[in-house]
Amino acid sequence: MTNHEKIPALTILNPGIMALIEDRGRFGYAGMGVTPSGCFDRMSYARANHVLGNSQDAPMVEILHGGFEAEFSCTTSFTILGTRAPVEVTYPGKRPRMEYTQAVIDVVPGTTIKLLGAEAGMRAYFAIRGGFDVETELGSASRDTMSNLGPAPLQAGDVLYAGSFVEEDPWVPRVRSIPPVWPQRSQELLTVILGPRSQWFTTNAIFDFLWQEYIVSGNSDRIGVRLEGPKPLKRAVTEELASEGTVRGAIQIPANGQPVIFGPDHPVTGGYPVIAVLSARSADRVAQLRPGDSVRFAVR
Repeated sequence: MTNHEKIPALTILNPGIMALIEDRGRFGYAGMGVTPSGCFDRMSYARANHVLGNSQDAPMVEILHGGFEAEFSCTTSFTILGTRAPVEVTYPGKRPRMEYTQAVIDVVPGTTIKLLGAEAGMRAYFAIRGGFDVETELGSASRDTMSNLGPAPLQAGDVLYAGSFVEEDPWVPRVRSIPPVWPQRSQELLTVILGPRSQWFTTNAIFDFLWQEYIVSGNSDRIGVRLEGPKPLKRAVTEELASEGTVRGAIQIPANGQPVIFGPDHPVTGGYPVIAVLSARSADRVAQLRPGDSVRFAVR
């Protein structure tokens, strides 16, 4: 699609704290030092595309917490999943009305929306019917915050164009309300598979890792979610570990003994031992953890 054929979908009025274009990610480039990146909460991303009849690769906007505002330039439908938050929708010539995330909402040109602060969750996924038509790098539209690949973080005044990422056999969505995938809990239990370097830690350290409470640090991002626990994990093997490949959901233990959970923009190699790796579902759940949240680990 050439530039003059592109159809403007919306204009960004306020990106909030951070708003990034993300899709499923770029795969097969680890040998070049490029991580897959992609949406942090893959479950919410997939559900948002499915409910709108989009193909599984349709790019959308990953919004950190809230504050995102946009004005539509076309007639379409949108949804916002991942967080529980109010959405202010103002149709042309009408008074603002309050909706909520987890719904499919129809809009016309001139409609403005404002995603307010999240009551639960950390990352919202804003999708429109057909997705967004954006430039790709290495086959993906995802923003990789570590290597700075992909579209730049959205800014006020940016125009996003309507995409054509629809299922081959188009269908009209009938679902208007989507149950939340992540229930609110006072403490989140994340499932792990121990290893590949769990033997580098003492027996007491493994026990502490599985039984003590951790608090999510404010010093967390798409590269890694940092945890703070009362007992630093002690190593049984103190020699230096040669750098080895890492994956999303790997839990690395640096010198301070406090776990770091790798997110989608993680480095492709790491020199600290990985005590365990999260299950796929728990790796998605981590995207919605907020600073101060309490977590524990359980062996899968």
